[in-house]
Amino acid sequence: MKYIIRSAKYLIWFCAIFFLILCVLIATTEGQSLETVFDPEIGMFRAGSFPKIIIFFVAVAAIYPMMGFTKKELALCGSFADNEDLIRKQLETSGYELVSEDPTEMVFRLKNRFTRFMRMFEDHIIITKQTPVVISGFRKDAFRIASAVEFHSRKRSEN
Repeated sequence: MKYIIRSAKYLIWFCAIFFLILCVLIATTEGQSLETVFDPEIGMFRAGSFPKIIIFFVAVAAIYPMMGFTKKELALCGSFADNEDLIRKQLETSGYELVSEDPTEMVFRLKNRFTRFMRMFEDHIIITKQTPVVISGFRKDAFRIASAVEFHSRKRSEN
């Protein structure tokens, strides 16, 4: 269900960006009006192009959540309890705040509201406390945080 919601959000986001760019092009192109843009003979779009655009947006929105979000096992030196403070510190340094915690997982979200909005409020990072410890969330952030935590965990175990 979460995957379908993410896909729907991205479909709306892609359409909004498309129409924003379209409005900017209309406003900045001399001699263009709304009627001439959609005229199939002289406008920007040919007859039958909108169904193709919509199919493209639906396909990208259906695939993007699979590529944009991930789960990654953390290679920690020691148990979760040994590294919990390190994980919390790294997420705080990365701009995340703890939203909820239960015996099996911790949920963090971004502090910056603008970044949260730009990510359509799909900004949660979830850390499972079982072995193996798994981090899940936005791919770029999950990999960045995981590699930093693993590095600091290895560095701590060497000392």
